[in-house]
Parts: sequence; C-alpha cells; structure tokens
Amino acid sequence: MKSLRNSFLFFLPVFTLLCFNVGFAQHPVDSLDYHSKRINLGQSGHDLSKAYQFFKRHLANNEKINYKIGAAYDLYFISIIDFKTGFYGESETFAVRAIAILDKLENSDYNTWLRKILWNHLGKLYHEQKIYSEAINKYNEALGLTKKSKDTLVIYNNISNILKDQNKFKAAEIVLLDAVDIFDRVTNTSEKARVLNNLGLIKLNLNKEGSLSYLLQALELRKQLKDSSDLYSSYTNLSQYYTSKEDSLQAITYALKAYNIADFVNRPSYREDALKLRLDLEDYSVIKEYRKFSDSLALARKQNQNKFALLKYDLTTSEFKSQEEKAKSQLYKLIAVLIFISGISFILILKSRHKKQKLEEVYKTEARISEKIHDEVANDVYHVMTKLQIDSTTNESVLDDLESIYTKTRDISRENNAIVVTENFEEVLTDLLLNYKSGTTNVITKNLTKIDWQSYSKLKKMTIYRVLQELMVNMRKHSEASFVIINFEKSTDKLIISYSDNGVGSTLKKANGLENVENRISTIKGTVTFETETNKGFKAIIKV
Repeated sequence: MKSLRNSFLFFLPVFTLLCFNVGFAQHPVDSLDYHSKRINLGQSGHDLSKAYQFFKRHLANNEKINYKIGAAYDLYFISIIDFKTGFYGESETFAVRAIAILDKLENSDYNTWLRKILWNHLGKLYHEQKIYSEAINKYNEALGLTKKSKDTLVIYNNISNILKDQNKFKAAEIVLLDAVDIFDRVTNTSEKARVLNNLGLIKLNLNKEGSLSYLLQALELRKQLKDSSDLYSSYTNLSQYYTSKEDSLQAITYALKAYNIADFVNRPSYREDALKLRLDLEDYSVIKEYRKFSDSLALARKQNQNKFALLKYDLTTSEFKSQEEKAKSQLYKLIAVLIFISGISFILILKSRHKKQKLEEVYKTEARISEKIHDEVANDVYHVMTKLQIDSTTNESVLDDLESIYTKTRDISRENNAIVVTENFEEVLTDLLLNYKSGTTNVITKNLTKIDWQSYSKLKKMTIYRVLQELMVNMRKHSEASFVIINFEKSTDKLIISYSDNGVGSTLKKANGLENVENRISTIKGTVTFETETNKGFKAIIKV
C-alpha cells in the first residue's frame, strides 16, 4: 500500500529484548523502542532526524563493544530512515551491510526475524526504484524465512503490488488468491482487508466479475476496525471502480470520502492523491487547492531532504574529521603538483608547436570548456541555489536570477539531447513533461501509463516526444499558464493527445514553433489542430 507504515508494522515484536548490558547509561531504557516507533509511525523530518542521530550513536557504541546483532539492528533502522528521506543508495548500502553481519552469526530465531525484515525492506527499496525482478527476488528471500501466516499475507501483498505496477494483473491475481487460501490461519483483520482490497482492484483491471464484492468486503472489515488510514485506500479503489463503470455520481462520492479521510488523518501524500483523484473526475473546483498544496508539499519535501542531507554531512564530518583533513591535505598537495607539472608541460608544448598547431589547441580547449559548461553549469547553479535557500538572509532576487540561469542552461541541454525510446517510453515522456512543472506552473498528465507504447514505432514515439517538447517550450515562453493538462486517449485506431493550458492565449499565428509541430506530425501521417483566443488559454489536439 501507499503508506510505508503498513509494510513494516509487523516488524516490531520485541524491542525491549535489545536493552543491552553495557554503554547505555547515557540513554533511558525506552529510547530504542521510542525511536523505532518514531521511524515506523512518524513521518516528520524532525522525528527522522532525531532517530537518525540516535541510531548512529547506537551503532557506534555497538561496534565499539563488538555487539554484532545489535549493530545489524541499528543498520536496519538507519537504512529505513535513508529510504524514507530518498537516499536510496545509502539505504541499500546499510541494509546489505546488516545482512553481511548476520550471515556470519549463528542461526537463531532473532537472527532469522531480522534477516526477514531486511530482505523485505530491500524488496521495497528495489520496488520504489522500479527494479522489479530484483524486488521480487528479495521478497521471495523474506518469504522463505517467514513462519507466521500474517507475515506471509504481507509479502504476498507486496509481490502483487509489483506485478500490478508491471500490468501483470493475471499473475498478481494468482498471488492474491493464494493469500486468500490461508485466511483461515490468520486472525489479523487488517491484513485480510488489504488482500481483499488489492484483489478487488486486480479483478477490476482484468474486467472480471466479483471485483466490487471484494472491494466492499475490504471496506466493511476496515469500518469494523475503525482505521481511517486503511479506509482511504478502500474509498479510492471504489472510486476507480465506479469510474470504470461510468457511474460518475458514485465515483465522485467515494472520491470525496477519500478526500475527507486524507484531511482527517493529516497525511500529505494521501491529500495530494485525493485531490488528484477529484481532478481526474473533472472536479475542477479543487484545481487551485491542488496546485497550491502540490507545490507546497514538493517544496517541503525538498527542504526536508536538504536539511537531512546537511545532518548526514555534519555527522559524517564529526566522525571522520581527522581522516578527512588528512585526505584533504594530501589532495591539495597532489593538485598543486599536478597544476605545476601541467603548467610547465603546457608551456613547453606551446613553445614547441607551430602557430597553427597552437591555434588548433586553443580551439580544442575552448570546445572542451564549452562542453563542460553545457553539461555541468546547470548542476553547479542548482547546488548554489540549494545552499542559498538554506540561508534565510539570502536576497530572493538573487535566487530568482540563479533559477533563471539554471532553467535556461538545463533547457539548452535537454531540448537537443538524444532520445531513448526503445523501452520505458512512458517514463521518458513523464520526465520530459514534469521538467516544465515549476512553482508557478503545474503540469498534470492523464492516462499516460494506460497507453501501450510498445505498439508504436520508434519514429512515432520520437515525433510525439519532440512535438510535446515544442508545445511545452512554447507554453513556458509565451503563455504565462499556471495550469497545464495533457490527456492521452486511445481510440479504435488513433492515439489522441489533448493539450490545454489556462495561459493568456492569443490570436492564432503559426510561428516557427507551431509550424514545427505541424510538420513533425504530418511526417507520420497524423493531424494536429490548434485553438486559442486572447485570455482563454491554448489548446492542441494531436491524432496519430
């Protein structure tokens, strides 16, 4: 499910067993249990930062006294925090490090339990990065260590979610039906409801009978549990069901219930999804709310990640300060020697070459510098922006100027780069469109993932990419739009792409940009129509 809390609540049985012998006089006995729960149940950056500092200290102490099982446990929670804050590479490193420690220890029930939750965590980590085959492998590793039927249900659900994301709905159905077969051995109603809810959604995608029955069973179980967080998932799935049946009234009714639940439990990700669901149902009364909330949530996430990155840096600096200073000193000496040698060599080369050869060398140097600026200056400006944002005294106009430079440099690179369309085209297209989302312009795509892009030729996909890029560039330069919607729809024999924005519009004049769009579309025997009026936005309908 969407909440990270649900995928590892079952990992918290006996934390008090880890109150050890030595080195804990400076922490209360319940600190380990407290911070573990803050990680699993809390979502705030403050909770995660405090927990990260605690477990780093805890790990250092366990390593000092050579308490390996405790160190592996600490590494698990550090890995969880890195996962929640978006540091996937570090999260994987800590989890693998924990498993390597456990591999060298004697088997025990606790060792087996810890290995199981680490494999399950790695499954989630690879799933989040869309490395699907590796994610399923890790879940199967966890499944092989599972002794409780309830835990088996959780892992079956996790595997089915991966298969669902790959549109392998039949395989997902088989996994969930296996989960239903062990219901009589499970007393946990919450996990049963999750299986039934997922199974209902899978059957809906397979257009099979019984979808609504499973969804309603899950809803009833969750109502009995009075768990608002789980009710949210039921309401969103029921809204999807009635949308597929073209029952707009029921669809929007459940979408509103999901929205109210998201507001009640105060889960930002739920609220964002609920607003998106209402927009998908053409409830445009929430456009402003969605735009404002989505932008503020994205900003908050970025700020939290930046603060957490700084915390990680500060901790690392304090732990390895002497080693770092020594390495820096050696590096500076090496750089100085290299600069000196390079300078002498360069002078000797210049003196020994013909005038034409010297000019050619200058041209090559300029070309390399130009390429370096083209490739890296945007990233350098972005890092400067990030540092300045942390400083509350920074002049906002400076940040605006830097952002403008960053955007122009990035656009130069991206507008002319090579396009890889042989696979994962929906991801390539999503990345293109979302690059034009900003603090003042919201970009929403509809039904992009429902198109079978594998059925289109490389030429058509490249043309679609360039045409949409042209429209988005035109929007950014001229429209002053605050909202852009791009809808993908497959008719009997045509792909229909509808673009619309709420910009200033204009009298229709086909300048270079729109002429390029028409020329590109005509080469693949498609059509494009434009519609625009002053102060009434801009629309384009593409059929290929």
